[in-house]
Amino acid sequence: MASSTLSDAREGHSRISPDLQDVVQGVHQKFDTSLDPRSVDECLIRVGATFDDAKVRAFVPLLVRRYVTEELSEKVTEKQSA
Repeated sequence: MASSTLSDAREGHSRISPDLQDVVQGVHQKFDTSLDPRSVDECLIRVGATFDDAKVRAFVPLLVRRYVTEELSEKVTEKQSA
């Protein structure tokens, strides 16, 4: 099912499916101090888009949170190592 309704993930920022708003907020709280919030948005949108056609939507927020957290945690580690 394609995500036909989009809303602002954050004021003035990228757009993402409304069913992921809790994920967006939590991920931004965790990573905005370490990474550029725009790159956090980009990751959320890219990972979220991979599930746009998922027939079972119940687990999408959990999967998006997991994959985004893994990717952004790696970026934070790389940034700290540099």
